[in-house]
Amino acid sequence: MRLAHALRIRPGIAVAFVGAGGKTGAMRRLVNELVPDFPVIVTTTTRLGYEQSDLAAMHVIVSHANELHGTGAVLYEQRSILVTGPLGTGEPKWLGLDDEQMQQVWSAAQDVGAVLLIEADGARRRSLKAPAAHEPAIPNFVDLVVPVAGIDAVGASLSEEAVHRPELLAKLLGLEEGISLSAQHIADALSSTEGGFKRVPPGAEVRLLINKVEDADQIEAGRAIAERALRSEDLQGVVLAAVAEDDPVREVHGRVAGVVLAAGASTRLKRAKQLVRWRGKPLVWHAMQAARSGGLQPIVVVVGADGNEVRKALSGEEVIVVENPDWKQGQSTSVRAGLSAIADQVEGAVFLLSDMPLVGSDLVRALVERHRRTLAPIIVPKIDDRRANPVLFDRDAFAELMDLHGDVGGRALFEHFLVEDLAWPHDVFLDIDTEEDLRRLEAPE
Repeated sequence: MRLAHALRIRPGIAVAFVGAGGKTGAMRRLVNELVPDFPVIVTTTTRLGYEQSDLAAMHVIVSHANELHGTGAVLYEQRSILVTGPLGTGEPKWLGLDDEQMQQVWSAAQDVGAVLLIEADGARRRSLKAPAAHEPAIPNFVDLVVPVAGIDAVGASLSEEAVHRPELLAKLLGLEEGISLSAQHIADALSSTEGGFKRVPPGAEVRLLINKVEDADQIEAGRAIAERALRSEDLQGVVLAAVAEDDPVREVHGRVAGVVLAAGASTRLKRAKQLVRWRGKPLVWHAMQAARSGGLQPIVVVVGADGNEVRKALSGEEVIVVENPDWKQGQSTSVRAGLSAIADQVEGAVFLLSDMPLVGSDLVRALVERHRRTLAPIIVPKIDDRRANPVLFDRDAFAELMDLHGDVGGRALFEHFLVEDLAWPHDVFLDIDTEEDLRRLEAPE
């Protein structure tokens, strides 16, 4: 997977990189990935190493904002440019841009739909850092902030060998200098308002980048960081990667919601199938439990017909119950009702039907794990030649889901997006529509 895809970078946005462990390498990777499709401007608000002059096809050195006129025209020809101030004194580093210069660069980027990549603090080649009082320098127009850390900080000593400003990190985390850093420590530093979240502009997204992830042990450590960090509701996602490699992304972690559709009238069964009891619990409970045990969060249950009874059946459960007053107009209304409750909070959503009790947490987890590795727009379980529910939709498909109308579900999008099949060895696709279906469900195995 491309790093640009994992970070969800799109034309015309500004991205600020903070932290340590691979900021410049990440920007270099993004230039290589993005330039074939649209132009890129690379710059800094701090200082950039002299040896990084080759980050883009052309290096523009400016002393005054008026020297930036015509930047857009240069981009059309060069496709990528690095913009810095002159070489500083005392050490071989290019100076960063001031506020006026940065605004001019941003205007030029917007004029041509370029991506603007900004290195917003320094780390002296360490794998982790705590920002000083003046750091980071993030322009207020930035759309995405990417705090970076190297996975090799896990197990390293809280000392200058691995950490830039270890005394500040020790104070931030309430630790003694010299202790061994854990995945929890890394997550807490990156998700702190005085660490990775410091000076994030209002409205900007935040996605962590854990770099240098190469082997199985490092992936496990990265997963531990992601699980802990994603407890912050302000964090959109965590990317595990090795940006120096051609195929850099290992996994992308983010919240994936569960949406249980339970609004229908069960006309063929002639009783509310959501409330039919199996193994001591109503069918809607089994769908909710598959979502919960499968790691989906938050969980939405959409109700319509028999809504009050369904609410009672789920009383005490940590779910969001959404009323769909338009349920008679078809499944699309329930899809829209459920998605609208959580769309701005999650990276994907799994839609489950309340009449498929054999779907378990193992299938749900498999869908989520596949999504972490591919970010495919739609992932569908498949037995032999049959596609069935539940289906995972990436957030890239949310807008089209919200445009559905009539008695159609997410399958209407299959012709418009790449659909990735998840081969599944067990037949769990029995849906309860008739009394015969119920007898099959209750038959001894």
